[in-house]
Amino acid sequence: MPDSPENKVSKVLRVLLSFVLFALVVVISLAVCTKTVLLNKSSIEDRFTGYEYVSSVKDSVVEYASDIYLQNGLDNDNLDDIFDEALIRDAIKAYVANNIGSEAGYNETTYTEPINSICTALETDITNQIAQKGLEDNTDSVSSISESVNNYMLNEIDIGYSNTKTLLNVGSIAATVILCVGLFFALAAGLILFFIGSVRYRSIRAVGISFYAAGFYEIMISIMVCIIFRIKHIDIFPVYLKTLVMDYIYSFAGSVAAAGFISLIAALIISVAVWKVKRGK
Repeated sequence: MPDSPENKVSKVLRVLLSFVLFALVVVISLAVCTKTVLLNKSSIEDRFTGYEYVSSVKDSVVEYASDIYLQNGLDNDNLDDIFDEALIRDAIKAYVANNIGSEAGYNETTYTEPINSICTALETDITNQIAQKGLEDNTDSVSSISESVNNYMLNEIDIGYSNTKTLLNVGSIAATVILCVGLFFALAAGLILFFIGSVRYRSIRAVGISFYAAGFYEIMISIMVCIIFRIKHIDIFPVYLKTLVMDYIYSFAGSVAAAGFISLIAALIISVAVWKVKRGK
């Protein structure tokens, strides 16, 4: 038996609500991805204290100190041990944890303590080499080298984003509000859409179309983000900070793509439900 025709108002309302649901699903997905990836303090801290970033900071500082050693006729064989990776990680962790508010117990100067420990060891090494080589003991020169290295390390670790904690906190609250409001209206739109008209499978099919559109749109967004940042280069120095930022952006794009695939899976499930309802009518 063929389905009964529907009035024009029901058709138009179904199309409008389907579009609204599509938009809300996209907004909800982006809010979730933003909150769990871009605004995730633990994830940010893990990235900055990961092996690649810490090793890159260490290599940069060791290279700088090595040049100073060579200029002053000193052996640079011990520098790799002096610039202990664990201490550098502690300094970076203290700086990041204070600036993003990921952990309590850190302040604006906590991150300088591991750096001071490294520079104390550096001064000891320089003093011992001066004594072994029979060179003139010059306390001012030793302090000057230590201070220069200290300042360089501070500049490498201090990336200068003092308002990050506020931005993350405000952003997280905004994402939560958008998520809650979006879920409420998405549920309302879905229920209204479900009960429009007398033929139920048409309404269920409209819900499925919303999820199909949202899934493909989210995947398209992630692809566009990757293409844009592959073509357009961001000028960030040092290079390893740029690498960290780009990985951060690509992780967000990947999470949006994952949300898109979840939407497509939901759409497929809804399509099966439509088929079941249509067969059983």
